[in-house]
Amino acid sequence: MAPPFPAVVFDLDGTLTVPGTTRPAPGVIALVEALHARDVPLAVATSASVGPARRVLAGLGVLACFTEVAGRGTDGVYAGKDAVVGEALLGLGITTAGPGTPMLGDSPADLDAAAAHGLVPVGVAWGASRADALRAAGACAVLGHPDELWSLRAS
Repeated sequence: MAPPFPAVVFDLDGTLTVPGTTRPAPGVIALVEALHARDVPLAVATSASVGPARRVLAGLGVLACFTEVAGRGTDGVYAGKDAVVGEALLGLGITTAGPGTPMLGDSPADLDAAAAHGLVPVGVAWGASRADALRAAGACAVLGHPDELWSLRAS
């Protein structure tokens, strides 16, 4: 059976975690584990430094589910979300996103970066931005709960 998505890219803070914390957002651990079990390549694209992001994912017990964790370099330089998403895709071995490849994020910057790389921009209502702001920023969908991602399955 083919994976339900070609790949999935996640933002970290406000998407995988409760905004401003290292606690998992309700339902995200089960989603990540289910995607991983179905052989969906997973990446994180975060504005945080890679080392701390990897530690957060390890603390959540899902680091091994992710093929790539992209973010600020060890030098602290942040080239912007667009560049980080590009790095995450390259880490997955993707130069052109397949149709139906979503990126989940909680900010307009996440959605802009997703669209710039041909990803399906998916907002999450449990993050830092309101659902109407995410829709205005181009979200094709705004999830109220992580399980709602399954309704967007690639055809």
